[in-house]
Amino acid sequence: MNKSNLTSILAVGIISLFSFSCQKSAVSVPDTAAVNVSLNGKTSALGPWTRQFTDDFTATGSFNNWARTSRFDYNSNVCQYDAAVPVIANHDGRNVLVLTATKSGNIWKSGHVKSNYSFKPNTNEEYRVSSQIKLIALNGSNYTGFSSTYGVWPAFWTVQETAWPTKGEIDIMEGYSYGGSTKFASNLFYGANSGTNQLGTTAERPYGVSEGWHMYDEYWKNVNGTVTVTIQLDGATVATYTNSVNGNLRLQNFGPHNIIFNVCVGDNYGIFNNANINVFTKTMMWVDYVTVDKRTL
Repeated sequence: MNKSNLTSILAVGIISLFSFSCQKSAVSVPDTAAVNVSLNGKTSALGPWTRQFTDDFTATGSFNNWARTSRFDYNSNVCQYDAAVPVIANHDGRNVLVLTATKSGNIWKSGHVKSNYSFKPNTNEEYRVSSQIKLIALNGSNYTGFSSTYGVWPAFWTVQETAWPTKGEIDIMEGYSYGGSTKFASNLFYGANSGTNQLGTTAERPYGVSEGWHMYDEYWKNVNGTVTVTIQLDGATVATYTNSVNGNLRLQNFGPHNIIFNVCVGDNYGIFNNANINVFTKTMMWVDYVTVDKRTL
């Protein structure tokens, strides 16, 4: 979500979707049986999915898989990340990663974590990144929906931060709260030179998300040099990108990427009126698990 030259955000309507939920014990990857498919006119067998990385946050207090960030958000000078904010706790009967945004004087402190693990598909490989997430706020002792908040900007994304955006950025989920309504979207960022995004907002793909738990997936594959990124919400495709759709989109140059979860508050570009930010007592992202699987194509 490092968008130092982002200048506009497109307003979209809200689409209601049914909530999806599954417990850790029900976490699974797609069918591992080999399947015959056609690649460039030739029949090939899909290999089984194999687990590359997983964290279900059952080890209380353990952050061996993650770097916890301490800095201001690149996009908001009123949001400061504190390495002490991310914790592991039990909510809804699950052990979850908790990132919490709270007001602290004239700023908002929040959480940001980045995986030590990184990945990129080689030729004729596909990766799947999956996570189940809930966004929720606490108003005193009462829970309230994420849509009731204003100016909160959570995200689940993969990126190579060094020399951003020359190795690309894939936003699986970005949420925006407007005090009674929300916007959610996937997005891509890329540029040939450090600090310069050549895509603007052309890769933004809005989609609707209801309150509650939802599963978000990124599928990233390379078929003989043709690279495709597919984003899914609760198993339904909401965005597909290939390296031939946009002249400035060079998916073949993306990666290797780390995984990031964060809750930004406010912004520097006019997406929100920072004077109206409302996180109630606190606004949280709960992450039930994150997994990465790979297969051959």
